[in-house]
Amino acid sequence: MEKSILNYSVLLICMLFVQVQASALNDPYLSKSFDLSGPGKIETKTSGASVAITGTEGNHVVVEMFVKRNGKAVDPNDADVQKRLDDYKIDIQKNGNTVSVIVETKKSPDWSKGNNINLSFEIQVPYEMSTDLNTSGGSIAISGIEGDQSIKSSGGSVKISYSSGSIFTKSSGGSLSVSEFSGLLDLNTSGGSVKVNGMEGEVTINSSGGSVSLEDVSGKIYANTSGGGIKADINNIEDALTLKSSGGSISATIPKDLPMDLDLKGGNVNTKLTNFDGEMKRDKIVGKSNGGGVLISMASSGGSIKLDYK
Repeated sequence: MEKSILNYSVLLICMLFVQVQASALNDPYLSKSFDLSGPGKIETKTSGASVAITGTEGNHVVVEMFVKRNGKAVDPNDADVQKRLDDYKIDIQKNGNTVSVIVETKKSPDWSKGNNINLSFEIQVPYEMSTDLNTSGGSIAISGIEGDQSIKSSGGSVKISYSSGSIFTKSSGGSLSVSEFSGLLDLNTSGGSVKVNGMEGEVTINSSGGSVSLEDVSGKIYANTSGGGIKADINNIEDALTLKSSGGSISATIPKDLPMDLDLKGGNVNTKLTNFDGEMKRDKIVGKSNGGGVLISMASSGGSIKLDYK
């Protein structure tokens, strides 16, 4: 009996040790906290590190840095990992109400020796927060904040959710995704798709190589892509809906019986019209429907045009 109790105790201690060790690996490698005296700003400049920003109550900013090696969490006490981190210049500081996170590589990592170190940052900020985010190689995510956001990514995806204000994004190779947003959007990408789901306000989209998807969107809308199609489900149009594609088809669903000025041009134009006055051909429809009103402009040089109603 005593031997059984002893074995059980040893097993329990081992299990607790494993749990504590696993918990430590999930903890941030580095954490810093800053108090703000008013609406603040986050500035990041990272090389190869992803950044996720979440709005919370209060007036403080918490920056947590996580480190993984070959996709797995590292032991903070691992001397070899600490040595590998010497290849990076990491600077996290506050100046006034601006918190900056800077990550630069001092030299190129030696991948042949298993030096696949990945850094990521999770940043908690007050709801009213502006950003100036720059990353080369890492993703950017924003959720639950209000303010002016400037985002530039050289190779990672950008995801924005449950936010408001004005956002300018420029991506050289990653996808752009926006959900549940109100305000002004200016989205630009050189090689990725763009998806907007749940948005009210004004949106401008320019893509050099990907498709565009708009769902549950209201406001003034402009979307232009050079290498993909456009699919749009529009709840309400203010002033104008402009959709252009140089390499794909365009389909849009808009409210029915809408007074509108139509300018539809493509390889084949398909729609149903009421009270129409204007020119109607297989590849072009230009004129007024229901007396004229908001501008509906859809043009494709390499695909068809389809306009439906709901």
